[in-house]
This record gives sequence, structure tokens and C-alpha cells, in this order.
Amino acid sequence: MRVLEIVLRVFLGLFLLANGLNFWFHWIPITPPTQETANRLMDGLVFSGLFEIVKFVEIAAGVLLLANRFVPFSLLLMLPLTVVILYADIVLIGTAETWIFAMLLAVPQFALMLAHLPNYLPIFAMHSRPRMTTAQDVRDIVLHRA
Repeated sequence: MRVLEIVLRVFLGLFLLANGLNFWFHWIPITPPTQETANRLMDGLVFSGLFEIVKFVEIAAGVLLLANRFVPFSLLLMLPLTVVILYADIVLIGTAETWIFAMLLAVPQFALMLAHLPNYLPIFAMHSRPRMTTAQDVRDIVLHRA
């Protein structure tokens, strides 16, 4: 199981890094969507500058996954983007090519999130008591949890 987690993490990291960098280096050809709604969505993202932020997040998450650092955080960071990408690729565009792209992103991400489920469970506490976090608490979490 550990080998599968490593393979999925490295694959997703490379996938995100390649797609993020492709925005600036254009080594993977991108076919613009033919559906009007998908085109409007892409135009809005690009012309507002938000698409650059999306690509920066993809690159950051990819690097973190490849470095095996802050993996649960990087997966959580990508989650809203993955949901929007799934919606655009499956619902708005809906071609076989975009379905494959969506699955290449979503399946490893959701499998890795499931593998790291214990890291996410505390945020689902129905009742919690807030307390001040000390610098030692932060050090313990960042340095001692793998």
C-alpha cells in the first residue's frame, strides 16, 4: 500500500507541475473548448488574472507532493481547483479527452486524500474547544508528523 501511495503522489505531483508550468512554457498543446460556457469560464479566468493564481497553486502543490512535504495540505489546497476542473471538463466540455484529463487529476488526488484521512478527521469535529496554539505546538506538528 505504501508503494501505491508513493506512485500516486509522484504521478500527481508531476501532473500538477507539468500542467502548471505549461501555462508559461506551452510544451503541451491546449485545445480551446468549443462550448460557449466553457469558453466564457476560461476567458474570465485568464483575463481576470485568476488563471495565473490557479497555475501557481498547481505548481506549488506539485512541488510539495514531489518533495513529500505538507502532503495533506497540498491535497487540500488543490481540492477547490480540482472540483472546478472536474465540473468544467465533465459537465461543460464533456469530451473523451477532457474526461480522461479530469480522471487523471481526480482519482489520484481523492485516493491520496483517503490515504491521509486521519490528518483531515479533526476538522470534522462537531464540537471543539478553541485554544491558543503555542510555538511548540506548531513545531511538534510540522516537524514530527510525517
